[in-house]
Amino acid sequence: MKNHLSLFALMLFLSNVLSAQSANWIKPYTPRIDSLFADLQQGNQPGLAVGIVKGGQLVLSKGYGLANLEHRLPFTPNTISDIGSLAKQITCFAVVLLAQRNQLSLDDNIRKYLPDVPDFGQPITIRHLIHHVSGIREIYGMLELVGWRQGDAIRQNEALDLVMRSRELNFAPGAAHSYYNTGYMLLAEIIQKASGQQFEPWMKANIFAPLGMKDTYIMDVQGELFPNVADSYAKGEQQEWIKQYDNSTVIGAGGIYTTLPDLARWASNYRDGKLGGMAALQQMYQRGILNSGDTLEYAFGLEVDQYRGLRCIQHTGSSAGYRAAWLYFPDQDLTILVKSNFANFNSLATCRKIADIVLAKTLKAQPMRIAFTNKIKNPAPPIYTTALGDFVGRYYCPDMETTYTIAAEQDGLIAQHRLNGILKLKQIEVDLFEEPSILGKIQFERNATGAVTGMRVTSGSVLNLWMGKVAGE
Repeated sequence: MKNHLSLFALMLFLSNVLSAQSANWIKPYTPRIDSLFADLQQGNQPGLAVGIVKGGQLVLSKGYGLANLEHRLPFTPNTISDIGSLAKQITCFAVVLLAQRNQLSLDDNIRKYLPDVPDFGQPITIRHLIHHVSGIREIYGMLELVGWRQGDAIRQNEALDLVMRSRELNFAPGAAHSYYNTGYMLLAEIIQKASGQQFEPWMKANIFAPLGMKDTYIMDVQGELFPNVADSYAKGEQQEWIKQYDNSTVIGAGGIYTTLPDLARWASNYRDGKLGGMAALQQMYQRGILNSGDTLEYAFGLEVDQYRGLRCIQHTGSSAGYRAAWLYFPDQDLTILVKSNFANFNSLATCRKIADIVLAKTLKAQPMRIAFTNKIKNPAPPIYTTALGDFVGRYYCPDMETTYTIAAEQDGLIAQHRLNGILKLKQIEVDLFEEPSILGKIQFERNATGAVTGMRVTSGSVLNLWMGKVAGE
């Protein structure tokens, strides 16, 4: 017994020594880090929290600005906020744990768990979903095409319904990489089917609780209340602060609300493998490979990259006015975390500015940027002889049960939609137009006689979406 007590005392002593060393290490850098957020210390702006994890210790944990502007509540490290797509790596980790327990395989066809997903002719695997190479279209991009706006409610079952009604993919599974949220929503559904439990209880019991993340929640009910949550903000038309509402209850791709200390506990697991072991961590770093053999930067909810000569793992998150970033330098045993509640905050750039301070002696010099001053004159727009009347008519999208009407005006085509209003199209080629706000690029298609039969819309992560011209109009 005495030997056990002596060993425990020694371990406690060493832990305290290492903690003290880490705390001393950060002190010289703290004033310069504070200076990055001097404008937020006036007490009239939304805020953020910054954390640095070094040697498994949260050596810096500070808050700046406000969590709530109306009541002037400070944004502290213990303020809870949505971390957006940082949730994706946690969803991936859940899949890895289930694979370790032989409850699923990464190469399973997703229709094994989700039989209502259409058969697109080629199997889509869990691995395809993880690496954003499934070809399934982006739910939020599809919703924008039917008139959805930031702050509108979108529930898990509604997002699933969009997938179930899809008739085509963006591309064949594994042929290309296109970042989306849809695949991670489907991963959450697969986790539920494979585990036999609802998503949030399983995540709490198998990830949050083992890591001591006691202040971490999942928004799976619209309007759900959590303690100490920051409101989210964006700048309005007059540059005034307005609230941005987070009404999405789509799980898996986002929707995790947490504090900075809990996020640091999650980050520390990448160092010691307390949960899942080192095998799980190696799996998390495995990058996607396309059918062509090309290797992606994207791994399991993580981007494997380099910053100024140093190997790093990173990801960002955004939802409503919330922003977050996670920047890990494994060789330096250093993680930088930021999370905020205002939409114009550049989370990854902020992490890199902090890295520039604390890793200044290790980072390579920034490459010089060469500014070109010669202005290229824009050529005169080409004149097309195709009659705009060819394109006039109603176009129906069966995947989303929505209709756009194309009409001709004196200076070109417009598209009309009952929610998206009037959109002006710019002609690029004879049958190719563009509209930057909603539709993106519009490629009209013709039959053998030259008659226009429909149009394919490419907007963000929605590629070549078919809208057929209604016959007789």
